[in-house]
Amino acid sequence: MRTELDSLKKEHSNIKNEYSIAKGKLEELEPQVGSLKEDYEQKERELEGVKKDLQQTISDKYVEIESLKDELTEQLNNKEAEITQLRNEIEAKNKEIEAIGLKVKSLEDYIEEAKGAPQVVERIRETMSIKGFLSDKELEDILAGKQY
Repeated sequence: MRTELDSLKKEHSNIKNEYSIAKGKLEELEPQVGSLKEDYEQKERELEGVKKDLQQTISDKYVEIESLKDELTEQLNNKEAEITQLRNEIEAKNKEIEAIGLKVKSLEDYIEEAKGAPQVVERIRETMSIKGFLSDKELEDILAGKQY
């Protein structure tokens, strides 16, 4: 029994010794754990700050993009309206040019007719001087430009 008691005392002493060593290591590691925990919390706060900054930047860029998109859409609409207006103006000018062309053609035809007027008068005089009168048929032939 004595040996058993000595053995238990020795075991108890070993356990106490191991406990003291473990307690010392624990006391040594506790400040490191606290420091690591503080570092972790600091890094987490920094990360949250960075996340907020990124979210704000994303939000700002989204607003900027939408603003630019609206501006470009407005510019595009203005240009399309300007193009439509210019097309209408071109169409109106083309109609004016066409009308002027018709007037020019009409005037050219009139001038051509007027160029022939002295010849018609001369033929009427010739016929009148020969016959003394002019029949309706002869007048129509002269005006139609027929030669006889």
